[in-house]
Amino acid sequence: MIHFLLLIVCAVAVYLGDEEELEPLKFQPGAASPAIWTVAAQTLATLAVIFFASQLFVKQLDAIGPVIGLSASVTALLLSPIATELPEIMNAVIWVRQGKTKLALANISGSMMIQATVPSGLGLLFTSWHFNAALLWSGLVTIAAVVYLLLTMRAHKLTPARLALAAGFYVFFGLGLIPVLA
Repeated sequence: MIHFLLLIVCAVAVYLGDEEELEPLKFQPGAASPAIWTVAAQTLATLAVIFFASQLFVKQLDAIGPVIGLSASVTALLLSPIATELPEIMNAVIWVRQGKTKLALANISGSMMIQATVPSGLGLLFTSWHFNAALLWSGLVTIAAVVYLLLTMRAHKLTPARLALAAGFYVFFGLGLIPVLA
């Protein structure tokens, strides 16, 4: 949902127009046009870091859940959105402040596409899903948030305050888990 909000902000900024320059590669910072091997090496190194960090994150979720008295699925529902969206939010905020709104928009839309397809597909294929009250609550709140945003945008009444209200759906979700888990 946070991606959706940032996508709207970036789309407006792109519509208003801006030009952006990319920063040089870390592996070859002085090159105006880096060699393809450095692009590939930096990409592979970044993917390796992301892979190992995500493995560590999942193991920590498995450990934290029982400590706080929640199942692994509820812990993931509460903490994964924060951890997975925070880097994207920070990138988007930094790039928009630097005037690189097209880059921020491309990052957010690409991330939305990947998160909507790859993890969902792998999760459905390789995990056992037990549909319980917490997952039902998660789905209902997500649907309510999407409907709210669609109606707000369709009425052309999207403002920063209404975007902040949409983020309140996450708080509503967390509070709604209390009676579900009790």
